[in-house]
Amino acid sequence: KMVGDTAPGIEERLGTEDGYYARRAAGAIENVANTIAEKNPDELIEDTRSFVRNSPGIALAGAAVVGFVVARLVKSGLANNDDEDED
Repeated sequence: KMVGDTAPGIEERLGTEDGYYARRAAGAIENVANTIAEKNPDELIEDTRSFVRNSPGIALAGAAVVGFVVARLVKSGLANNDDEDED
């Protein structure tokens, strides 16, 4: 919902085309979140296994992206902790 709420602001600052893409992204994120919320953990695990079996390249690329993002967040968090320790 938060991405959808910011779409008008994006449209205002960056233009109609970017606002359109922000609304589409918000809709896709909301759909995925609703799908996840409606399923139990066993269904989610089976869906994940099926996806990896059917699209191993996409799953591997997604895992690499998630790993990169997590590494950046951890590195950023450690850098922030170092800055706070110096104060």
